[in-house]
Amino acid sequence: MTPRTSAAATSGDTSSPAALRFGILGPLDVAAGGESLALGGPKQRELLAVLLLHLNQFVPPGRLAEALWGAAPPAGAEVTLRTHVSHLRRRLAEAGASGALATRRSGYGLLADPAQLDAARFEQLVGLGREALGLGDAPRAATLLRQALDLWRGPVLEDLHAPLFAEAETARLDELRLVATESRIEADLALGRHAEAVPELERLVDVHPFRERLTGQLMLALYRTGRQVDALDVAARARRRLADELGLDPGPALAGLETSILRHDPALLPAPRLVAPTGTPAPRVQPPPDALFTVVRRVPMAGRGAELAHLRSLWHDVRDGGRRVALVSGEGGVGKTRLVAEFAHEAAADAHVLVGRCDPAAMLPYHPIASAFRASAEVDACLDLAPPALRARLTPLLSRPADTTPGPDDRHALFEAATWVLTHLAGTAPVALVVEEAERLDRASSLLLRHLVEHLPARVLLVVCFRDPPGGHHPPLLDLIAATEGLADRLTLGPLTETELAELVTAVAGDVPAGFVPRLWRATGGNPFYAAEVARDRRTREDWQRGQVPAGVRDVVRHRLRSLPEPAQHVVRCAAVLGPEAGYELLAHLADQPEEQLIDALVAAVAAGFLVEAGRSWQVAYAFPHDLLRDAVHADLPVPRRQRLHLRAAQLLRDRPAETASAAVHLRAAGPAADPLDAAELSLAAAGDAQRMYAWDEAIAHAEAAVAILDQAGAPAPTRADAAVRTAILRLRASTGFPEAVRLLEHALELYRGNDEAVATVHARLGGALCTHHSIMDIPRALDHFAAARRVLPDGRAGFHLHRGRAQAAMYGLRTATLGAAADQARELAARLGRRDLTVLASWAAAWFRFNRGELAAAAAIEEDMWARVQDLGDPYVGWGPVNMAALTATEYLLDPVAGRRWCRRGLSQARFDTLGYPHDAVADQLVLALALAGDLDAARRAAGPLPADAVSRRLLLLLDGDWEAAEHAWSQARAADEAAGDRHDAAFHARWLATTRTLLGDTGGAVTALRQALDLAVAGPQVPTELIARAELARLLAATDPGEAARHLARCDEILAGGEDWRGRAGTVALARAAVTGDDTAYQTALRLFAGLPWHRADALRAWAAALDTTGRRAEAGEKLAAARRIHDEIGAHPRWRH
Repeated sequence: MTPRTSAAATSGDTSSPAALRFGILGPLDVAAGGESLALGGPKQRELLAVLLLHLNQFVPPGRLAEALWGAAPPAGAEVTLRTHVSHLRRRLAEAGASGALATRRSGYGLLADPAQLDAARFEQLVGLGREALGLGDAPRAATLLRQALDLWRGPVLEDLHAPLFAEAETARLDELRLVATESRIEADLALGRHAEAVPELERLVDVHPFRERLTGQLMLALYRTGRQVDALDVAARARRRLADELGLDPGPALAGLETSILRHDPALLPAPRLVAPTGTPAPRVQPPPDALFTVVRRVPMAGRGAELAHLRSLWHDVRDGGRRVALVSGEGGVGKTRLVAEFAHEAAADAHVLVGRCDPAAMLPYHPIASAFRASAEVDACLDLAPPALRARLTPLLSRPADTTPGPDDRHALFEAATWVLTHLAGTAPVALVVEEAERLDRASSLLLRHLVEHLPARVLLVVCFRDPPGGHHPPLLDLIAATEGLADRLTLGPLTETELAELVTAVAGDVPAGFVPRLWRATGGNPFYAAEVARDRRTREDWQRGQVPAGVRDVVRHRLRSLPEPAQHVVRCAAVLGPEAGYELLAHLADQPEEQLIDALVAAVAAGFLVEAGRSWQVAYAFPHDLLRDAVHADLPVPRRQRLHLRAAQLLRDRPAETASAAVHLRAAGPAADPLDAAELSLAAAGDAQRMYAWDEAIAHAEAAVAILDQAGAPAPTRADAAVRTAILRLRASTGFPEAVRLLEHALELYRGNDEAVATVHARLGGALCTHHSIMDIPRALDHFAAARRVLPDGRAGFHLHRGRAQAAMYGLRTATLGAAADQARELAARLGRRDLTVLASWAAAWFRFNRGELAAAAAIEEDMWARVQDLGDPYVGWGPVNMAALTATEYLLDPVAGRRWCRRGLSQARFDTLGYPHDAVADQLVLALALAGDLDAARRAAGPLPADAVSRRLLLLLDGDWEAAEHAWSQARAADEAAGDRHDAAFHARWLATTRTLLGDTGGAVTALRQALDLAVAGPQVPTELIARAELARLLAATDPGEAARHLARCDEILAGGEDWRGRAGTVALARAAVTGDDTAYQTALRLFAGLPWHRADALRAWAAALDTTGRRAEAGEKLAAARRIHDEIGAHPRWRH
């Protein structure tokens, strides 16, 4: 049953039974004011039931008689039927619904708002609930789905004893009820209600043993309540039952879940339960020592009282159960570390303090979090309680022995595992996680920290410290800062005042001569690190006393370093080569000194403040107190000596599998001292390791370094080309630096000359790249590359992707003939290969081909076939293309947002679809379009919140929210970008919306220009739907100024409509154009009828009708239409600008 909207409901006819409520989800019921009405005898009740099953539709008398008396109604049945109709009409009229039961030539119909029928309300709530679930809003989903299920009072039409006329509808509603129950349980599981769900799921699985989703939910609930054996037993029983009774194997989702349970996949873990803060103080937690913080606290902190108070306030909130983020910034040496060290010292008395630092030399992904976790005994203890698979996920971070072999790399699971650790720690004591030197943050660590910010557990404070400059220009840090917008407190440290600097100098050096502090303050700009470095050194102070100011801190460091014995100087320089932190064993090998001499040298270096002990007792390491100090030592090394040390470090590290990245960096830093081919090979190996860790920036940096080395070394052309292609693929997969990816592929194309197959492969990759992202989209060039590849590449899988790529380029380029030919070739190859997933990809192109030709029914049939295949495959990535296309064509081209929303719900409800970033955003974008066009602005804005700034729906919301000037600018820019890229499909789409915006702004000429551009593209394509829309809008705009051209456009629209396709709401656009051209009231009425469920278009039609009436002197009628339009705008909460 799909209740239609009644004419009464849409016209505001008060004869609609507004006070009545109809119920079929249980015994048949009609209630007014909460009281059930007497409905008469069985036949009268059955008559009402049939009409409710066809709400707002007219049922022929013959069908009603058959429903009431069976296939062979008695003589005079239709006369008796009229009597029952009369009695039922009288009873409804007595209840205040005199016009509810209507008679037409086509039969009898019950007219009511669908919201008055419990089954319709049930379907609406289920749709909203599943939509919320797909968007990740589990609390809202659970509430809506419970409301839906609460509408059921028993079996459908229980008192009528399962009548045959309701058999199909009963089966459909029962299935939807089960789907709603599954979705509600999924929401409950997302909210951590696992134990509560188990008994209900056990009962449901017994009743529905072949319902794999229920079986999977039971397995998951059991696993999350610590019953892994029981969960696997459920899987085994399901497998046996399917095999014995149906001869089938479990579907991919259930089989994959069983595998995940067997290997304790962290992705299955629930959000851990927190220990709620109580009035009883938590037991003291011994903080992990942080050597650098200990050292910097030896220098008194001058100033910074306000900043320290701010951190204390945040910490107070965190201790009370809050979650906070603090960003501490300032120039190098300004005192960020000193401030945070003071705070950490205070917090450590009864908290977990984790400190991590970025490692700019080793290019190790996730290093700040990894170093923070490694240094914490509490993290060790926490992980000992974790499932083995979670420990395996964190092995790359922690270098711990894994109890199980890690499964396939899963960045999301790694991030969830890190969140799990913080949440469990916070369950025992508040957590302060400090990340230092974030101006050198790598992309992978930025993504992990952004995930932690978005999912920060209660009782956790994240403090991110960074030098600025250069932090304000470092993209990974900027991305992290953007993610904290509105969530973080900013603390920007400036230089010390002269008075504060004097306090610092006195604390460091004691009494100093008059005039020393002012000169020092001017020379250092009030930077406490520079000042302390000058003041702590005797020789420098003596120079200061003679009025001599060193050129910079590098001079200060050089002075101090030369005061050390030569072995200690050598050790400090070796430590600087190894990076911010150096393990004792590696440092010993690099320094190559006798053990006693090495120990003495380290003691001297530590005593002089160059190094501090770090690491754990069983893994001793040494670090510099400040990165400026390490940089100064490293830069002061003579280049040949520095390169030899880097070469030696690379040789020491390359045999350690976990140190490939560090070895590659050292080998590259060795310059001409290293074998360039060896450096390139090691860099590519490091790129592979980083890719497997989803550390895309590091992978790209290593790979691009290899490309540069090979080019400079004049390596063989195939070797250079292979590296270039590999690097380009990394960039494309990482969705970053698309222009550079194209440049690398073009470079490889030149290097491969003479190798026809390799050249053809690169042509295909270039073609695919050039129709992937707007920053590089160039459809004509893409098609040229595909044509070049087509001449060489054989059939098979490579050939399939070539033709599928051609089809995608042709779709965007609006080259419909090419699109059809490529789609046919891709489908043929997919069938030959026996690949159902490839068939879906090829069918996407075939559906667009049919749609562009105006063959709407054929395109819709392909869409449904694709969806059926996707359901069998259980692959959400394969499913998003059909969903996105079907939603776009329904909502935007056919003006059927209900169908568009239904397709979005299909896509969003796919298992694991939320793990796919761009596809999920694309479908959510389509959902926002459907919600907005249907007038549900609040829901549209809510769904648009997480979408990227360039989402199409954001431009539409600008328009609907009354910012027409900004919308005009946005649509203009989008169209221009599309035209430059040869993306004619999107250019035509954006031109149509640009015309709408210009019309609202009173720029009719500009609107006509934009529509003519869209029309030219559509006719050349061809793309019949766009042609229909553009011609109808042109006819309407030109009706007054150029009636001849308007009539010609309208005539072509009629030719298209005469094809017999279902143009749905878009036929209303043509009707409104006809009204503008002819001035016929009937055409306006037709447009209003076709615009049912489209409030923006109904209001537009009413305003146009009002204007037409006004010009003919029918001002009273015009006022009524204008008032009706304003009521619609009021109902949907439109911006006041729309009312005027």
